[in-house]
Amino acid sequence: MSESPGVQAAPQEVWERPFVRAHQAWCSAFVLELRLRDVPGPVIGERLGEVEGHCTETGEPPSAAFGDPIDYAREIDAESSPERVSGVWTIAALGAGQVLAMLVGTDAIRNWVSGEPLTYNLVQLGCLAVVAAALLCLPRVLRPLFARPWVLGTALFALFAVVTAAGVGAAAASGTSSAIVVPVPPAVIAIGLFVVVLALSWLEYRELTGDSADDLVTSPLAPEPRANTAAQRSGWSALVPVLMIPTYYLAMGIVSWVFG
Repeated sequence: MSESPGVQAAPQEVWERPFVRAHQAWCSAFVLELRLRDVPGPVIGERLGEVEGHCTETGEPPSAAFGDPIDYAREIDAESSPERVSGVWTIAALGAGQVLAMLVGTDAIRNWVSGEPLTYNLVQLGCLAVVAAALLCLPRVLRPLFARPWVLGTALFALFAVVTAAGVGAAAASGTSSAIVVPVPPAVIAIGLFVVVLALSWLEYRELTGDSADDLVTSPLAPEPRANTAAQRSGWSALVPVLMIPTYYLAMGIVSWVFG
């Protein structure tokens, strides 16, 4: 893109640009598709800058100039083959690990309070495997889910129901004749898995923010005012999803301890 001679444009997140705000739906779908394909943020910004430059010059909206945003994202991704980043899949794996640790750990808390050993049978292990598979598949299904918000809500409700059913099933089936006793005290499991959840949360936070300056979706075009406000907020906004599972773990532990 052309710039004034001798002027170095500061990196700027694309969401600050008036063009992107004016065509929010198209640009969001375009960025999401490339993000799900693990394309680095600066590369996405360059491609979106090309779209903005063309549309500014011709006066066309991006939908008329480039067609469907998802199809266009797939087309340029296949042509350019940029270096990949693994953020989406890494976060999915870390999230799956946290949920599994939380399910087993909160179950161990109940057994700790009741003074019974932790037990699992094949049905319970199958429920945990289904939860893990559902979480690991999220990056694959995000695209159609975000395209249909009502489906997204239904899918999230179904995922919550599966997670809850696995936890309830674990509690109901403990102590049955077909269950295998875990040869580790429930107290050790509960505390140890909470430490694991905290460690995975820290890794997820680092993945979300550690290299955010290098992986922001930045535009190569001349910057607009307030260019870096979103980058300054990124660290705080990342704390919300990172702290959800540790907070839930603590809440369930307190409830089990008080009412167990």
